[in-house]
Amino acid sequence: MPENVKTARTCLIVAGCLKLATAGVLLFILIIGSSFVGLSGERYGLLGSALLGALGFVLFGLAAAVGVVEFIAAAAVAKGRPWGRVLGILLGVLMLPLFPVGTVLGIFILLGLLGSGAQEWFGAGKSHERMRLASSGSPRGPAGV
Repeated sequence: MPENVKTARTCLIVAGCLKLATAGVLLFILIIGSSFVGLSGERYGLLGSALLGALGFVLFGLAAAVGVVEFIAAAAVAKGRPWGRVLGILLGVLMLPLFPVGTVLGIFILLGLLGSGAQEWFGAGKSHERMRLASSGSPRGPAGV
C-alpha cells in the first residue's frame, strides 16, 4: 500500500474515532440536559425534556452512523476496493468544512486518495494491464512469466 493511501486510511480511522467520541458526548450531554429540564415538573419543562432527549438520540445516531461509515471506508481502502476510494473521497470532501481538525483530516484524505499511488493501488493500472494482455493474446501466469 502506498504511503499516501496509508495516510488517508489512518485519517479515516481517526475521523471515525472522533465521530464516535462525539456521539457519546452528545448523547451524555443531551440526556443529562433533558433530565435537568424535566425536573421542574412543569408542562413546558416536560416538553423541553422530551425534545432534548429526542434530539440527543437523533444526533447520537447520526454521528455514530457516520463514524461507522468511516471505518468501513478505511477497511475498503486497505483492501484496495474502488468503491472504498470513492466513499473515502466523499467523506474527505464532507470533512473540509469541519474546521480545524476536519479540514486537516479532509485534506490528507483527499491528497492520499487522489494521488498517483492511489490510482495504482485501486486498480487503474491493473485494468489497463489486463486490457493490454487481452489484446495481445499472450497469457501470463506462474508458468508464462
